[in-house]
Amino acid sequence: MENQTKQQLTLSRIQLIADISQTAQCNPKEFLVVMSLISELAGQALTGEDQDALCYNGSADEAH
Repeated sequence: MENQTKQQLTLSRIQLIADISQTAQCNPKEFLVVMSLISELAGQALTGEDQDALCYNGSADEAH
């Protein structure tokens, strides 16, 4: 349950960062910083099992 709450908080932060960057019309350098922040937060939120599931589900979808 705690892991799910942490993931929800992280996803909320990622969404906020993305929404602000879209509204602010960032220059290319700022956009790279925003993408780095999003990537870092997402990497912290995903467990090894989550990453494996994403890769597995992605490759299964491509086969259809």
